[in-house]
Amino acid sequence: MSLPDFGVEGKVVIVTGASGGVGEALSLGFAEAGASLLLAARREAPLRALAEGIAARGARALVVPTDVTKGAEVSAMVRSCLGEFGRVDVLVNCAGGGVPEATLDMTEESWDAMVDFNLKSVFLCSRTAGKVMVEQGKGSIINFGTMVGQAPYPGYNHYAAAKAGVIQFTRVLAAEWGRYNVRVNCISPGVVDDDCAHSTVPNFERAARSTALGRAAQPEDLLPTALFLASDASSYITGLIVNVNGGPV
Repeated sequence: MSLPDFGVEGKVVIVTGASGGVGEALSLGFAEAGASLLLAARREAPLRALAEGIAARGARALVVPTDVTKGAEVSAMVRSCLGEFGRVDVLVNCAGGGVPEATLDMTEESWDAMVDFNLKSVFLCSRTAGKVMVEQGKGSIINFGTMVGQAPYPGYNHYAAAKAGVIQFTRVLAAEWGRYNVRVNCISPGVVDDDCAHSTVPNFERAARSTALGRAAQPEDLLPTALFLASDASSYITGLIVNVNGGPV
């Protein structure tokens, strides 16, 4: 019996939210593993700097500044990927983020903005890249949820609702697209030690210590799971929600 292929060398990977934090760490990790990347985010300057780091590792990276809440921009992003690399093997929906806000203080605009950024973006990118994957007869979509989408955290209602939507979207899409050999899975982190969490998570250090492992995740801690779900070693796994959260207590 031959060993499963845990590698991603030669695969073409789109990473949204690649300009910092987990998205940046995943992009560098995929590059180290031999993948070619399309880097997407709204801010171009950090993407250019990241692409230089990827080139220094001997990998290819295409920078496409994209607002993933806009269907036309998402379509242009995927066309750019096809024009540069000829296919899309993996989509990593990492764009997202939340800020605390009491439900009584939420406006319709803040609700819509949070849901668009965290849920609508996943729909738009998955639908557009997924069409390519269906035609190819193969592909892997890796969504990013959060533990906030699975347990009640007061002050994050709009963010939690959107991320809970990502989790169920993952399951339904996996059921729809399994017959096309397109797999859809979701990684749900807990507290991640990045700039976004430090600026939005109240009592960050206490939250980090509340995990079974007693610390927050480093962005790189999410990479092994993402690499596995992108690789052919996970070819019989779809619709899975993987909690990479340091363990419950």
